[in-house]
Amino acid sequence: MNFFYSYAPKYLFTVFLFLALTFSNLYSQEESKGIHVGTGVDIVSSYNWRAIDFGNSPAIQPYIALSAYNFELVGWGSYALVAQEEREGKNVPFSEIDLVLKYSIPTSIGTFSPGVVDFFYPYENMRYSDFKGVENNESRGAHWVNVNLTYTGPESFPVTLTADYAAHNDPDKPVYFEASYPVKIKETNLSIFLGAAKGKDKTSLYGIEDGKIGIVNAGVTVAKDMKITNEFSLPLSTSFVVNPYLSKAFLVFKVSL
Repeated sequence: MNFFYSYAPKYLFTVFLFLALTFSNLYSQEESKGIHVGTGVDIVSSYNWRAIDFGNSPAIQPYIALSAYNFELVGWGSYALVAQEEREGKNVPFSEIDLVLKYSIPTSIGTFSPGVVDFFYPYENMRYSDFKGVENNESRGAHWVNVNLTYTGPESFPVTLTADYAAHNDPDKPVYFEASYPVKIKETNLSIFLGAAKGKDKTSLYGIEDGKIGIVNAGVTVAKDMKITNEFSLPLSTSFVVNPYLSKAFLVFKVSL
């Protein structure tokens, strides 16, 4: 694992770039056979991830996605509209850029998807090429890398289970588990979710102290398409999220374009 912490983050961007160029070449050769390219943007009332608020502001969240041969490569970002983060004596807007790589393995009992996520925060004003890790029990680099495994059940029982581990640049090395289940009521889609985390220190990402395990993310997302014309509908969703461990609650609205 020490090899992974020391060397893998340095070459992660190169891997992403290589795959993007490879997929692009395949796309031009096979004229989109089995290959999909997409882009879009979400506008959210606040950026809330696993019952953690980032930026304390409405945000714009663009993305690009490229998938082929069971691989999926995603570039995703979040840009706060209000400057709420204090850096070097002034307030700046929160910003984040993630690179996500996932591989899906379909089986008769469901789909298993191992993945890796690279987190980078431009508002911290650090160099993108800075891949240092933990030093003296503190995060030193500009990138945080998580590895994860997701299981999605078959159509008869479409539960989703996720395990996520902070592998690089996080001294706490927290582990996060989540289960979610979709429910459809007429034209409205619901997703019920429950997440737990294990950490070492209450100052860590999830606020878990003394190596305990706590329920940190629970709630429901309600999604529905709002019909604008006969040919265009606007996807809308609202999530009610609570963090029982820290006794916090959030209500988040999202519109997708």
